[in-house]
Amino acid sequence: MPSHLFLFASILVVSLVFATVPLADALSLNTNEQSGRVYWKGLGDSFRHPLDFQLATAFKASPLHEVSSGAVRKALGIVEEGLRLQLLSSSIKVSDEQLPTIQGLMVEACKILALPEPEVYIQSSSTANAYTLATITKDKDGVSKKPIVVLTSALLELCSDAELQAIIGHELGHLKCEHSLYLTLGSAASTVFPFLSSKKLTQDWRLSAEYSCDRAALLVCQDVNVVNAAMVKLYAGAAIPDLNTDSFAAQSDAYEELLKDANPLIRNSIRREPRTHPLPVKRVKALKEWSDSDSYDRLVQRAKQLDQFLDSKPPTTEIDS
Repeated sequence: MPSHLFLFASILVVSLVFATVPLADALSLNTNEQSGRVYWKGLGDSFRHPLDFQLATAFKASPLHEVSSGAVRKALGIVEEGLRLQLLSSSIKVSDEQLPTIQGLMVEACKILALPEPEVYIQSSSTANAYTLATITKDKDGVSKKPIVVLTSALLELCSDAELQAIIGHELGHLKCEHSLYLTLGSAASTVFPFLSSKKLTQDWRLSAEYSCDRAALLVCQDVNVVNAAMVKLYAGAAIPDLNTDSFAAQSDAYEELLKDANPLIRNSIRREPRTHPLPVKRVKALKEWSDSDSYDRLVQRAKQLDQFLDSKPPTTEIDS
């Protein structure tokens, strides 16, 4: 396996700090009587940001996917093995007996997104954060291993249960989309394929992947105020009373106006700055806009019409391997 491919896989642990996408033919949901939320089945790619969807689809159809995906998965499996050992030795593994409330939040989120349950670890850190390797790997016998999701201790202190589940939903979005696999392939291909030769395009793909996962968080919580409150708390660094997510989103318009009239040197410097995540004000505003959009409403209404009477048992997985 090329050394640069292993390097890309090693460094790509995805963290939280998010064309018209077609509705899945088998999209369905069930009502959760206790919370009023819905359980999705057959969700597919219907929630993904358009750029994230288009580029991932292109890679799935390309020869690179067949040739390199196995090598990338193997490399990610090695990284995951080391991470699992580290976490088992020094972090708290969540289970029905250990931190059952957090386990319950994860189980419910996985049920809503129709995903297999990952292993969850609480890692000691003064920084509120969460991350996942965001891919499905297999053991030597070809059996899929449980993915890993890590939550930091500072995150638990900062967020309510609902906000914590929103953050869990974001990380599950990375897993559902297998962003580690496709972003690694995209990075490796940027020197080979002309349509990915632009560093800006590969960066935009990373940013659009974060937007996709913000949408996944909304699909779990089904309350945009909860998701945005979690993000604003992370940006503020504290659980400050009376934080207004709409006011924070409105800062995006003020930012764009100021940027438009800024000195060209400053404007160009800001626009060329490498980013792994969208600007905070843009993330909050974008999620609010998607939650109010016709496409999100059609997603929900179509799902209700298709599957009002299905039982609520989650499928094992919907991830293509």
